[in-house]
Order: sequence, then structure tokens, then C-alpha cells
Amino acid sequence: MSQGEFLRFLQAAGSSPALLARYAPMDMPRMLFHARNDGFAFTLDDVGPLVGRLEAGVVLDKDNEPFDGASSLWRLMWGRRYLDYLVQHVVSRFTDEELAQAVPVDEARREAS
Repeated sequence: MSQGEFLRFLQAAGSSPALLARYAPMDMPRMLFHARNDGFAFTLDDVGPLVGRLEAGVVLDKDNEPFDGASSLWRLMWGRRYLDYLVQHVVSRFTDEELAQAVPVDEARREAS
């Protein structure tokens, strides 16, 4: 299981409105189950660390804001499904190269082998 697989899932959802629409209303256990059936091998333990790094990157590096409760990124969550928010307001802010760097180095080496 891997954070790289979760990133691949987020990128696939970002490039496929149909995939995003299918997964967006699901709760996490259902999403994990169906994603595995669709060939994305990640677990709940892979989600949090990657999302945290990406959100921090948006707030600190992209928006140049302090990482606190007043960061403008948090306002973009309101009224949105969490997956929509992640794909449209977090992942979309990064280049493919930047996203590849968000995956831990040891994991990226393991996946390349």
C-alpha cells in the first residue's frame, strides 16, 4: 500500500470528471473498498500523511500564508465534498513534478523498482 497510489488516485480523479463524481459522495471505507477494486492500492494510513504534506505545501509555499486557522485554503472546504476539495483546490495547485516529490523518497524508490 502506498501514498503514491493514493496520489495516483487523486490525479486520476482530477483528470476524469466521471471518476470524481462517482467517488466524491462516498465515505472513506467505501472509497477505499471501491478504489482497491479499481486498481488503486492504498489504505487509510496512506491518506493522512500525503494530504497533510499537500495542504501544507499549498498554504506555506503556494499561498505564502501561515499554517493556522486563518489560512485561505480552509475556506475552500466549506460546502464541498472532501474529495472535490482535495482534487480541485489542493492537488490541482501542483505540477506533476511537485506531486511526485510529495511521495516519500523510500516509497518512490520502491515503486520504481
